[in-house]
Amino acid sequence: MKKMDLKGLACPEPIVRVKKAMVDEGEAAVSVTIDSRVTRDNLAKFAATKGFHFQETEKDGEWEIVIEADPNAAPVTEPTDAPALKQPPVVLCTRPTFGAATGDLGTILIRAFFKTLLNVDAKPAKILFVNEGVTLPCFDAQVIEYCRELEALGCEIISCGTCLDYLGHMNDLKVGRVGNMYDIASAMMDAGHLVEP
Repeated sequence: MKKMDLKGLACPEPIVRVKKAMVDEGEAAVSVTIDSRVTRDNLAKFAATKGFHFQETEKDGEWEIVIEADPNAAPVTEPTDAPALKQPPVVLCTRPTFGAATGDLGTILIRAFFKTLLNVDAKPAKILFVNEGVTLPCFDAQVIEYCRELEALGCEIISCGTCLDYLGHMNDLKVGRVGNMYDIASAMMDAGHLVEP
C-alpha cells in the first residue's frame, strides 16, 4: 500500500496525487495523511465516483485515510450511450480571476483551475483569453507554465489582439498566439461546449 503525506497541500493537489497513484499508476490502495476537512470531503467524493472503498480515522485535526480499489469491480468507464460531443470543450477566460472573488481568492482559484486542467480527463481544445483575461498569459507565471504544458498536449492558446493592444500588452505575451475576433468567434461557435471560469 502506497503511503502519502499530503498535509498542507491545497486543492486540487491531494486529489491529483491520489488519482495519479490509483488511476494512472494502478496502485490497488493508498494510505493518505491530511489535515483539512475540505480535502477529506474531496477525497471521499473522488473515491465514491471511482467506486473505491474509503476508510478514515480522525484525531486532533488530522485524518488517516485509506482508499482501496475493489479487486472484483469492473473498471470505471464512461457510458457508451452518452452522446458524443462534436468538438472538445473550449475555455473562455475573460478576467484574471476565477469568478468575481475579492482579494487573493480569485487569483488562487484561477491558478488552481489551470493546474487542474492538466489532470482532468477531458482536455480543452482551445483556451481563449479576452478582455482583462489576457493579462494571465502575459504576467501570471503559474498560469503561463500550466498553459505551456497544455499547449504541449495539443491545446491551442489564443489571446485577443485587440485586448492586448488596448491594454498595452501586445509585447508581453508569454504563451500561445495573438488571435483576432474571427479566431475567437469561430472557436466559440465550434466548441462542444464553452467553459468560463
